Amino acid sequence: MGLGKRRVLLVGWDAADWKVIQPLIDSGKMPHTKRLVENGAMARLATLHPPLSPMLWTSIATGKRPFKHGIHGFSEPTPDGLGIQPVSNLSRTCKTVWNIFNQNDLRSTVIGWWPSHPAEPLNGVMVSDHFHRATGPIRDKSGSMMEVWPPLPGSVYPAELMETLAELRFHPDEVDPQMVAPFIPRYAEIDQDKDVRLASLMKILCECVTVHSAATWLIENQPWDFFTVYYDAIDHFSHGFMKYHPPRQDWLSEDDFDMYHRVVNMAYQFHDQMLGTLLQKAGPDVTVMLMSDHGFHADHLRPRHIPDIPAGPAIEHSELGIFVVSGPGIKKDELLFGASVLDIAPTLLTLYGLPVGQDMDGRTLTSAFDGPVEVKSIPSWDEVPGNDGRHSRDTLLDPIASREALEQMVALGYIEKPDENSDVAVRKTVEELRYNLGEAYQDDARHQEAAEIFQALYAAEPDEVRFAVRYFVSCEALGRLAEMRAIVDDLDGRRREVFDKVSERWRELRALARERRADAPAPKSNEAMLTAEEKAEVAECNRLMRYSPALVSFLKAQVLTGEKRYEEALECLSSIGTGDTVRPGLLLKTGELYTKLGRFRDARRTYKRALQIDPDNHHAHAGLCRLDLRRRHYEAAVDHAMNCLQRAYMYPLAHHLLGRALRGLGEFARAAKSFRIALAQNPNFPQAHLRLADLLEEDLGDAAGAEKHRRLARRIRRAAQASTPGTGKVATPADSPVWAERKPTVPLSESLVVVTGLPRSGTSMLMQMLEAGGMPVLTDGLRTADEDNPRGYLEFEPVKNLGKDAAWLVDAKGKAVKI
Repeated sequence: MGLGKRRVLLVGWDAADWKVIQPLIDSGKMPHTKRLVENGAMARLATLHPPLSPMLWTSIATGKRPFKHGIHGFSEPTPDGLGIQPVSNLSRTCKTVWNIFNQNDLRSTVIGWWPSHPAEPLNGVMVSDHFHRATGPIRDKSGSMMEVWPPLPGSVYPAELMETLAELRFHPDEVDPQMVAPFIPRYAEIDQDKDVRLASLMKILCECVTVHSAATWLIENQPWDFFTVYYDAIDHFSHGFMKYHPPRQDWLSEDDFDMYHRVVNMAYQFHDQMLGTLLQKAGPDVTVMLMSDHGFHADHLRPRHIPDIPAGPAIEHSELGIFVVSGPGIKKDELLFGASVLDIAPTLLTLYGLPVGQDMDGRTLTSAFDGPVEVKSIPSWDEVPGNDGRHSRDTLLDPIASREALEQMVALGYIEKPDENSDVAVRKTVEELRYNLGEAYQDDARHQEAAEIFQALYAAEPDEVRFAVRYFVSCEALGRLAEMRAIVDDLDGRRREVFDKVSERWRELRALARERRADAPAPKSNEAMLTAEEKAEVAECNRLMRYSPALVSFLKAQVLTGEKRYEEALECLSSIGTGDTVRPGLLLKTGELYTKLGRFRDARRTYKRALQIDPDNHHAHAGLCRLDLRRRHYEAAVDHAMNCLQRAYMYPLAHHLLGRALRGLGEFARAAKSFRIALAQNPNFPQAHLRLADLLEEDLGDAAGAEKHRRLARRIRRAAQASTPGTGKVATPADSPVWAERKPTVPLSESLVVVTGLPRSGTSMLMQMLEAGGMPVLTDGLRTADEDNPRGYLEFEPVKNLGKDAAWLVDAKGKAVKI
């Protein structure tokens, strides 16, 4: 079956993790997943940060990072700015694969994708992520069944399918006890007035069955070229019940463990059964993808406590999700490396023989194909006109449906309950969207943009520690040591005093509630004994107590490291108690300091301890690779570099380290390739330029190429030295919340002037004007003048591959370029 004539079935399991799946496959309990793995190519799929499902599934569908696709969280302000609503596809700013398929006469069926409400008017069928939500009881007060259980408006397209699909929904009130027994055999012993966990399981199960019922009916009864169904149940089951997953954690009661320890495994087995049904109904010639957006800690990395912050449950997510692709032309029993959620959309487009957008951040997973495959490209699908099946710009959400969906987001812990004051609710929502956007910039190492966001957030809310920490991270990446020091001094001084003061007041309020409860005629909770004003004060105390002295000590160690006070930094880290944390971050920093102090045995021991805690930690592998390079143990260094890249392919440092190790082994061509990959991922990497230059001159006889890379390294370093660091001033409550520091103007000779605009908007004329005024222009002359533009277009072909190769930017200073 040739490319372009395929049918593809994409199944999404939110939060699915190989650490749960593999033992179940080995024991024969997930046969359909096993069949896919044995007959296809599999990978551990790298996620993005922040690992929030609406952002991730939109990146999966578009191949773009959040700052390109526009979905930045779980909720957003309403169009009038007077309230908030759940995030919807109306905020997405680019096309998904099904929109692209729509423009290429391919018929898509999309079920449950998050966010996909309101359902888009596709050439095909869309069932939105609001369709399967149970919005109320279907029994009246007497226990009799009611006839009406209306689906949310706008949740199905085309609308004529609404009635048929509505009949397929499954409500918690309809649950048969036999459905629950495999998950919780002792369910009959649960007092549901006191324990809501059984009700939670039934709700998750019913919504999952509703999604699957719609999928099985549509896959049989509607024509399709691309069929995708998204199940969010594994994520919900895991957030609710992973804490009870074997082995039992020492802080769990034996009775709770015995009652609920089967839930997660049964959830996966249930999904495998549903997968088997889809595979059978789709037929043998279909290409199948099974994937998750991130994983879920199922072992000793499970956190004991969930942070009391927005989207706090995301701490339970792990870095690596699952991916399997199987079908005609796909390798069998193959292991893929370096796959990312951003690679799904480009791979889907290639499967259908369609070009990949050059503005996409992912790449086609060509190593999955059984033989060479042509990967075509196009500047951007967003510039291609035609009916793409998206909503018109004036489409609005149904307010009743929005309110109900918002309440569910609160109940699941994804967002805080909105403030009753709508102005405050909107402000906090925008604040959260900005925070997520900043973290997305950090995930792509775009720290300048991230620093501006977090600097402003921290200035406006100096007591919000997570804003300070995120600002610190970008300052560290940008080398702003003075600002790092100022942030830590503020946290360790003024902010610590705030923490101590409110902690004392919080204890006073708790004691007051206990005293009142002791005198109360009937038993009540502590909270019920407080006045409304006191409850508000407790809530504010809880917010201000989001402070960790250990975290501040860790940041202080980072500053001391930057100041080359390594012994003091090590002492600072040694003062941090491990408590109940099992994360390897503290060990990684300790290993780095041991290395700087020349205590290489201690460093090796520390990195190995980090890998004992988390074998998938790529930073620990990179640390061990550095140590092996120092000892000239090149084969071991290659192994560690490859282990690192298998877990995080988009990691320029690891490619650089691999290049050094391969050169040590005399594999000069492979070493050059590794250095070039490092530079493709990060063109501003002077060490990689210099290492490649040495290799080219001394081992490959390319003196001209060597000189080019040395020149680039010199320019990058000069540019870094010329950049003006921040002043180090950090806002405190007495300061103005507005950051108005004026940055010096960059000389024109050090600038790149970008001319951009829509086609036929006068960009060529502006380039001609700049050239006539004496400014050099960057052009290759490939597009010649014609009667529409007799003075020339002045275009430069390499700009089309800016995302993959940006080395030409260094030679572009002082010039104008048209993009």
